[in-house]
Amino acid sequence: MRPPDSLRSLVSGMYRRVRSAGLRTGGSMSAGVRTLEIAYVILLSDEAHNYMSKLEIELMKQYGPHEGLKATPHITLKLGFHVTDIEPFEQYFDQLVTEITPFEISLRNIGFFDDVGIIFMDVVHTPELEGLRRRILKDLSERYGIDPYPLEGDQYHFHATLAYLSKQDFETARHRLKQINIHFKFKLETIGLMCHTGEEWVTYKRAKLQYNFADPSSNH
Repeated sequence: MRPPDSLRSLVSGMYRRVRSAGLRTGGSMSAGVRTLEIAYVILLSDEAHNYMSKLEIELMKQYGPHEGLKATPHITLKLGFHVTDIEPFEQYFDQLVTEITPFEISLRNIGFFDDVGIIFMDVVHTPELEGLRRRILKDLSERYGIDPYPLEGDQYHFHATLAYLSKQDFETARHRLKQINIHFKFKLETIGLMCHTGEEWVTYKRAKLQYNFADPSSNH
């Protein structure tokens, strides 16, 4: 799937900034205070995770190590942002897992952000998925003053990154992969709080949803 020009321009700008500044140290210094970069994500089903990991390794065998290997397979709900204290955001994470209603997620085929050499599993956009993303953006803004990035507006494209490749390798891989038909469907079960170490993204915390469905028999 080829994203519209406006989205491709935004993605291109964001990933240029990420490569030059965002993924640099285990934290950054702001006015003498060290910060951590964290992100909220959906962790995939075992089947989808294993398929993506295998494909990432196959791409590494063909083209060498790449940025896609530096994070466990995931779908981003909130792009990485810097904090001075992770504890409030961990508490918010703990709250989220008790309040999210499980819903279905579909990954369908392989997509490409041409301008920045990114290969990804395409995620089917649904109202439930978009609603969860919007809820997190709203909560973080209202509670902690974490404003969304321009990329996190209406044009946001859900995806699960496989690899970042050079222009030449990207074109070769694109030709090989574009005809592959893939479809994974699973129930949202686990979310993750990720933290950047300076070299890679690690899953700092993961948790299964604990949504308490009302028992109809209890309403008598």
